[in-house]
Amino acid sequence: MAKKAGRPEDLQLDLQEGSARIEPVKLLKLAEELLDNAFKFSSAGTPVTVTGRSESNYYILTMADRGRGMTPEQIASVGAYMQFQRHIYEQQGSGLGLAIVQRLAALYGGSLTIESNPEIPGTIVQVILPA
Repeated sequence: MAKKAGRPEDLQLDLQEGSARIEPVKLLKLAEELLDNAFKFSSAGTPVTVTGRSESNYYILTMADRGRGMTPEQIASVGAYMQFQRHIYEQQGSGLGLAIVQRLAALYGGSLTIESNPEIPGTIVQVILPA
């Protein structure tokens, strides 16, 4: 995906082995949606960091970028077809990415959290899945 986005040098991976109770194809979809958003909403030449680690009885997948931030209201309203500030920023896609991730995580007993601030570049998205 990094190569497709023209940003292979921006991708930083730190993935530890672990397990999560989710079908591999669903985990791949979840990771693809998060990566797609990270590349789409951050500039070339800035890092997109993916970390994965086992902690207690969970696997935690984290994506961090240095793109424009989101307001607390935007984070709270993440849902299907939701695209923020489309009148200002050109955005490709249907706005389903985070909604898909949120739904997949919930279906497998996990959760999605988003840390962001429009005043500070960057967004951190974390998916916590039961092991």
